[in-house]
Amino acid sequence: MIEAVSSLVDRAVEEGVFEAAQVALRASRATHDSAHGGLGPARTDRETLFDVSSLTKVVATTTLVHRLVSDSALSFEDEVGRFFPEASCREATIRDLLSHRSGLPAWRPLFATARSREEVVSAALRAPLEGAPGSERRYSDLGFVVLGAILERVTDTRLDALFSEQVAAPLGLGKTAFRPLPAARAPTDGSRLVVAPTGDRRPRRPAPGQEGSYEAGPPVRDAGEVDDDNAWAMGGVAGHAGLFSTAADVARWAEAVHEELAGAGRLGRAEVLAEMAAQGLGFDRPSEEGSSAGAILGRKGPRGAVGHLGFTGCSVWLDLDRRVSVVLLSNRVHPDRKKENIRAFRPLFHDRVMECLLKMET
Repeated sequence: MIEAVSSLVDRAVEEGVFEAAQVALRASRATHDSAHGGLGPARTDRETLFDVSSLTKVVATTTLVHRLVSDSALSFEDEVGRFFPEASCREATIRDLLSHRSGLPAWRPLFATARSREEVVSAALRAPLEGAPGSERRYSDLGFVVLGAILERVTDTRLDALFSEQVAAPLGLGKTAFRPLPAARAPTDGSRLVVAPTGDRRPRRPAPGQEGSYEAGPPVRDAGEVDDDNAWAMGGVAGHAGLFSTAADVARWAEAVHEELAGAGRLGRAEVLAEMAAQGLGFDRPSEEGSSAGAILGRKGPRGAVGHLGFTGCSVWLDLDRRVSVVLLSNRVHPDRKKENIRAFRPLFHDRVMECLLKMET
């Protein structure tokens, strides 16, 4: 039955939804890994690295918050002002940042004027608020830039090293890291795709809704550089974007979340993670209608599902009641950001996965 999933993804490659993709599925009755597409003679395989963009928020930043709160080094009720008194969102709490209720705007082209990691963080901290902290939910990259900076200040360790030591190493995520340029530049015989490319300009062409906010730059060849321009201006290490990974590694992280919720205790306290999952702190939860997770995943029992999307065409969803993990990585932003049919593909893909699993149970 899982062949039906692979066929669906192969057809998406043929129809131009994305050029390259990986799939990983983990369930009690099925394990599936596959690679699809590529560029010219260079084919995607299971070792190809993908820019997972905003999956960084959940795999790295949210997981690190779980660790620090579990160790009492951080509290959900700590205010931003404790760490950065100058911040416009100084009254927002860690809980607000995780739930996108900091009042910070969704996005700003900070890279247009900031020339260093410190300048990007400073610009995010000074960004005018668009709402009162703790009020309306407004998905915010800037909020996670601030959250990443707080993690660094609390631990006195840069985010990439902190992730490597506190998350990747304990979970065995050997293919997941910020800034994988050595891998991107490794010798290859031309038959395999080492890093799936994303945009072909720097700065990238504006995304839909960002038109007119800045001018796209000249053509570049930078597979292995993060696609997000604000993260790029931060040297590729940011709380909102920057991780590269494989579908198998993201699935390994997802399985660890299931295990931590069951009390494994490798990363932190189960009750802390359960609160984060139930309240959507750092995690997304499927919307009632039109969810990218489809109409089946997370609809069985009381715990539902958690996950996240990535702008480059990536997603991870965990059905907490069925204990299912589904990962889709792709490079739908290559060579530009005009491929919007990923929106229709994602729910179709997840429904097909769950239909296959349900058939196996009967």
